[in-house]
Amino acid sequence: MQNNTKETPMRRHFFSFGFAMLAALPLAGLAQGSFPGKPIRIVVTAQAGGANDFVARLIGEHAAKALGQPFIVDNRAGANGAVGLGEVARAAPDGYTIAVTLGDSLINNVALYKTLPYDPQRDFVFLTQVVRSPAILSANLELGVKDMEGFRKLAARPDQKLSYGTWGPGGLGHLAGEALNRKLDAHMVHVPQRGEAPVMADLLSNTVSVGLTSAGLARQHVQAGKIVPLAIMGRERSAVLPQVPTMRELGFDDPLFEAAVWIAFVAPARTPPAVVERLTVALRAAAAMPEVQARMAERGLEMLNTTPEQFSANYRRDFDVITRRMREFGIEAQ
Repeated sequence: MQNNTKETPMRRHFFSFGFAMLAALPLAGLAQGSFPGKPIRIVVTAQAGGANDFVARLIGEHAAKALGQPFIVDNRAGANGAVGLGEVARAAPDGYTIAVTLGDSLINNVALYKTLPYDPQRDFVFLTQVVRSPAILSANLELGVKDMEGFRKLAARPDQKLSYGTWGPGGLGHLAGEALNRKLDAHMVHVPQRGEAPVMADLLSNTVSVGLTSAGLARQHVQAGKIVPLAIMGRERSAVLPQVPTMRELGFDDPLFEAAVWIAFVAPARTPPAVVERLTVALRAAAAMPEVQARMAERGLEMLNTTPEQFSANYRRDFDVITRRMREFGIEAQ
């Protein structure tokens, strides 16, 4: 998931300068005014220890210095993020309760569940997409393929019984795996897991033929020669594994393959514009700090740091593609 304009070296320099200016905003200036007058609660829609939790704590730590109040992380996992987001949707729109969540929870859930405790487009104001985590398709060593072309040929053989692992039903990995399944007419069996770590365990033990995980998680195993990277999702190659071609480069032109998992901050709808602005400036300034970006890179997370307007545009593009594919594939909550 990326911004709409293709990035160039000059554009990267421009945004680096812009983010540096954000980070340099006087802390006293941000701390003035009536907001915030007490700690801010960040509801993380996943368990502690994951990427959502990491982003919430790291950004919250630095944004707290700018706003003069601590950010308190509150993990509320369940139903692909629906539990936590439902709680935030019901919270007072005063800026003191915000959420950190995956794109899956704001987009995929709409098509996955018949009823939700929130409407993503009605109940939230979008603050910023902090990072993206490109999904990578990898093969186990036992499969004997070296690249996507080899996998295409293998999948075309009627005697092959193949499977693909993903981090859960209805997630972007599931959608991408099913789209590939149909494109190759491979008849692969879907093996869903609760999170990407079990998918990687299945790949390393040759339990699944191929699996979709984040590029950050796959990197160490690719570098160690324990799995074979086939393709990366997204509009351009990942900085984490730049040698791996994108799906589009390999001839897969479905817009679904250009999407990526992203992590973002949202607040309840009807939060006052002045409060939204103060939160957004502080969060984006924190994300622009070199030490924060270095920590994100260590986890294989790539910076987005969007404005609310960019967030909304990116969301609309992904929403249309992903929800349409989910309905076409008949994917629903089990």
